[in-house]
Amino acid sequence: MQGAAFLHRAHSAAFYDSLTGLPQRQMLIGHMEQALADLARNRTGLGAVLMLDIDDFRKINETYGLDVGDRILREIGQRLNAVLRPHDKVSRANGDEFMVLLTLLGADPAVAARNALDMAEALRAVLIGKPFQAGDASISIQVSIGLTMLDGRNAKISQVLQEAGMALHRAEEKGGDCVVLFDACIRARFKERRSLERDLAAALDASELRMHLQPQFDGDDRVVGAELLARWTHPARGGISPALFIPVATEAGLMPQLLRWSLEVACDTLVLLQGHGLHHPVSVNVSPRSLLRPDFIASVREVLARSGAAADRLIFEITEEAWLGDLEIAARRMKELNGLGIRFSIDDFGSGFTNLTYLRRLPIDELKIDKSQIQGLPEDADSQAIIRMILGMARQLGLRAVAEGIERKEQADFLFEHGCDAVQGFWKARPMPIAAWVAARGGLRGPRSDLGRDDEAPR
Repeated sequence: MQGAAFLHRAHSAAFYDSLTGLPQRQMLIGHMEQALADLARNRTGLGAVLMLDIDDFRKINETYGLDVGDRILREIGQRLNAVLRPHDKVSRANGDEFMVLLTLLGADPAVAARNALDMAEALRAVLIGKPFQAGDASISIQVSIGLTMLDGRNAKISQVLQEAGMALHRAEEKGGDCVVLFDACIRARFKERRSLERDLAAALDASELRMHLQPQFDGDDRVVGAELLARWTHPARGGISPALFIPVATEAGLMPQLLRWSLEVACDTLVLLQGHGLHHPVSVNVSPRSLLRPDFIASVREVLARSGAAADRLIFEITEEAWLGDLEIAARRMKELNGLGIRFSIDDFGSGFTNLTYLRRLPIDELKIDKSQIQGLPEDADSQAIIRMILGMARQLGLRAVAEGIERKEQADFLFEHGCDAVQGFWKARPMPIAAWVAARGGLRGPRSDLGRDDEAPR
């Protein structure tokens, strides 16, 4: 009897998830292989494979603890099983990702696809429609689902999993909390992105990226700072927006190389500006993941030492996403960098989730107000109220406030009237190559009046 019990436990451990009791991924793949074999013999019952991912599940673990997260994962498995038909299969693939195999969806491809989408929406609805209870807390989730049809064209498991994964990735690209069915356009988009990854890696190796500079002005029309913005001109595609190539760099693991290049250019720019009597600080974007890398601080020290740049004129702009990870690690890294003289700005402030706790706990010097809060100024009453609140909070906390995306003089006038320290945007100056900026400022040649008067005093 003991031997039988041992074999039962061993079988369960090998094929079933210990937390949810659901089949493990490999067991579901076995069912998928059987479904493909059945489909090859008899095309009367098409099927589908779904990948489900709980959007930002990490936040739940960080906010409520791992025990609560585990209870939610168990209930997710129960809710999915309650909706699925007896011949459908579900597994916990890993972490907060689940996989579902649907069979017998019908012989007609269009009908089968409609049935698969209906089932995917039903699974999503059962997860998002009712909050999960954890003590006094009521926790709602969002779910992204990618699905691909088993219809005879994808005869290999590897192809099926790749298609479902690409569809899930597309769902997440669209903002999450939706269902996406794989099609040829998604595959073409995937191939295009892989091609872009290769080209970006080659561009970084060949130093083909360029940095442009956009100045910041105070209410007296003085230049009081500047942001460096990466630009990539592809030899065949032309200019590629940072909104596209930054996510590509992140996915491809190229961010450490891109950030190293950004830091080197920023420090070299500070030295260049100082050499021409321009003493304002320079801001550069730093990704949250990079901030948390163990080797990041050593890399910053190395670049500063090589360039001889003044660290107290270097500002790291970091999005609020950084504080959704490990706040304690972020705080330690920032304080160590702050000890070198580097200052920190919260980029895109007010664009999404805002946890005001970090404004007290972290060494932040500046709030960079997102352009989405500026667009309605000065006419929109809600925009006025939000801006007054942000500027008042910055003033109370002793933080510098900079507004980006300024496109009209009236917007700048309102901001300065209510205590904003500096503005940045097309209204005053577009980003330009660093050498052109220095030339326009009079450091090399040409007039200075087109970009404002300089604050010559060291800061």
